[in-house]
Amino acid sequence: MTDQKTDAIDALDHAAVMVHDLHASAKAYERLGFCLTPLSQHSGALTPGGEVVQWGCANRCIMLQQGYLELMGVIDAGLYDNKIPDFLARYEGIHNLAFGCTDGTAAADRLAKEGFGANGVHRLARSLDTPDGEREAEFNLVRLPPKEMPEGRVLAIEHVTPEFLWQDRYMTHPNGALALQELIVCVDDPASVSSRYERYFGIPAYKEGNQWRFTLREGCFVLMTADTLRDEYDITAPTTPYAAALKVRTGKLANTREFLTTNGVTHIETGLGLLVPASEAAGATFMFTE
Repeated sequence: MTDQKTDAIDALDHAAVMVHDLHASAKAYERLGFCLTPLSQHSGALTPGGEVVQWGCANRCIMLQQGYLELMGVIDAGLYDNKIPDFLARYEGIHNLAFGCTDGTAAADRLAKEGFGANGVHRLARSLDTPDGEREAEFNLVRLPPKEMPEGRVLAIEHVTPEFLWQDRYMTHPNGALALQELIVCVDDPASVSSRYERYFGIPAYKEGNQWRFTLREGCFVLMTADTLRDEYDITAPTTPYAAALKVRTGKLANTREFLTTNGVTHIETGLGLLVPASEAAGATFMFTE
C-alpha cells in the first residue's frame, strides 16, 4: 500500500469466497495449505454515515504479503446477512471483488463524476485479536449499485487500520503462498465490460489474445468469455457473469506441489502453474504460480 492519498482505485486488494458452511470451508482451505485468521464477525453501517451495528456474517481471512483472501458466511441468521444468501443462490464461490484505494471519499467522488451511482462511503469494522489485545479493524468502503457492476459485489476499500489485519503470525502459509496475483472473471462481452472498468480504474485495458487485462499497482484483473475460460483453464462457467479463478504466487512451486500431493488435494499441471479445481475450494478455482 502507498501512503499517498489519491482518488485512484489501483490495486487488487482481496477477493471474498462466499460459502454455505464457514467452518467446513475453513477446514478445506487449511487442507490446501493456507493459514487462516480466527473467526471475526462483521459490523457496519447499513447506510452511508449511519451507526455501526452487529451483522450476522463473519469471515476467516488468508493474509498474504500482497493482498488477501476472505472466506465469508452467515453465522447468525437473525441479524443482517449482508445479502450473502442471494449470492449463494447463484453459486458458491467468489463474489466480492475488492480493489484498493487510499482515499475512499475521493474515490467515491471520482466515480460519481464518471457517471457511476456511487453513494458515498460506508464504514465497516470488525473486532480482531492482536498481539496487543483486541482491536477494531476499520475500513471505508465505496460500493456501486449491483446493476452497474453485475460481475459481483464490486467495491473499493480503504484500509484505515491495515496493521491489525496484516499480522506476521498469519502470513506464513504451508503451501508457500505469497501474493494475490490475478482475479479472472468470465463475462459475455468482455470488450464492452472492459470499457466500464476502464472508467472504474481510470486506466486502459490491454488485449492479450482473448483476454482483456488491467495491470494494477498490485495485481491484475482479467476479463474473458466462457469459451476462453473453458479453452484456457478447463473451467465451465455455471452462469455469467462469473468470478471464476484466482492466481496466487508462491515462493517455490515445487514445494506447493509437494504439499498438495501429500494432503491428497486434486491438482492439475498446466503450462501456467498448478490448477486446483473449484470442487476443492468451496467453488473457487485456484492457479498457483511461481
